[in-house]
Amino acid sequence: MKKLLLIKVLSPVLIALFVLLTGCKPDEEQVIMPLITNNGAADGNTDGNTDGNTDGNTGTAPSACKVWPTALRVYGQVGDFSANSINNGGITANSLYGPFGTDTDGSDGLYIADTYSHRVLYYPSSSTTATRVYGQLGDFTTNTPNNGGITANSLKNPFGIDTDGSGGLYIADTYNNRVLYFPSGNTTATRVYGQGGNFATDTPNKDGISASSLYLPYAAATDASGGLYVADWGNNRVLYYPSGSTTATRIYGQSDFATNTAANPPSANSLNQPTDIASDSSGGLYVADSSNNRILYYPSGSTTATRVYGQLGDFTTKLANNGGLSAVSLQVPKSVVVGSSGGLYVADTYNNRILYYPSGSTTATRVYGQLGDFTTNTANNPVSANSMYGPSGITLDSSGGLYVSDNLNNRVLRYICW
Repeated sequence: MKKLLLIKVLSPVLIALFVLLTGCKPDEEQVIMPLITNNGAADGNTDGNTDGNTDGNTGTAPSACKVWPTALRVYGQVGDFSANSINNGGITANSLYGPFGTDTDGSDGLYIADTYSHRVLYYPSSSTTATRVYGQLGDFTTNTPNNGGITANSLKNPFGIDTDGSGGLYIADTYNNRVLYFPSGNTTATRVYGQGGNFATDTPNKDGISASSLYLPYAAATDASGGLYVADWGNNRVLYYPSGSTTATRIYGQSDFATNTAANPPSANSLNQPTDIASDSSGGLYVADSSNNRILYYPSGSTTATRVYGQLGDFTTKLANNGGLSAVSLQVPKSVVVGSSGGLYVADTYNNRILYYPSGSTTATRVYGQLGDFTTNTANNPVSANSMYGPSGITLDSSGGLYVSDNLNNRVLRYICW
């Protein structure tokens, strides 16, 4: 108990040092403070991706996972958990401006979509200094949209990212109305979705709404076969592309490839501005149906949802915090990730929190950003290693560590599981 009280009064910056001095090492499996226990296997996503697919990252977290409720690492604020400045210290390999999507690779290196700096950054495992940049021609001190013009190297407000089994990177280049594919380690794209194979155009729904067009795509996620899901936000749909193809063969949210209507009222077949997707081990699909304030689950191969989160089991309602702010409510959820045991993490963006749901349950049992309280949604108060403001992207690494893009605090936080 004395250790617990002392931890509470330490400043967030000193927490990691305290843990080291007491013999408990951050980022390793240590039972320091069993605040919340996840019964059964911990949700250490076997690939660290937002898609829940195996891509070479084979580590798993221990069973009976304990959760440290305070972030022990911060990206974008030069190690300061009480700061939230835009590009703190200037545009560098350490700064961030409105980060959104995150993902890890097979070595637990971290990718961050630094959305309003028009770039994606890559950080080696455990480092908070980026060593690779996409979208700014190798320059860590520029943040020009489409630096050098619209090309296979440029980006404009990228929101979503995902790595595949070969280490290649998909980037949802949102404001260029396209998704780009970069082979492993390469910062020049070799494939483009949404622009008819043309790297020099950025037309919304180029050549009309079709199985090949995109309008403000927010997220991309691969499945076990190498196929690609894209959350086509502006067209109120999710598209599925077979491996290597840039023409979709399956659609969620619309009855055909030529429509983009947001249904009102919603249904188990409709979508309204989806922002993220994640597949599970059985091939089922989770979709963050953000403007309907819900998460939908589709069984493998089906385009009709059979489970809903955030709307009390009702597929025809879309109320924000339906029934009041609680462990079953959502308000504009923007990101989802599936853990190895099937549990679901949701970025409940407008409630300034991350929720965790055990496999198959639509009631959350764990909350990040609100000090364990399911009935509050305060932004910051103050900025700390416990607070969040508009969390928008989440991913897991091989040890079950949770990364959160704390978007309006211009930072990414890492929470450990042991």
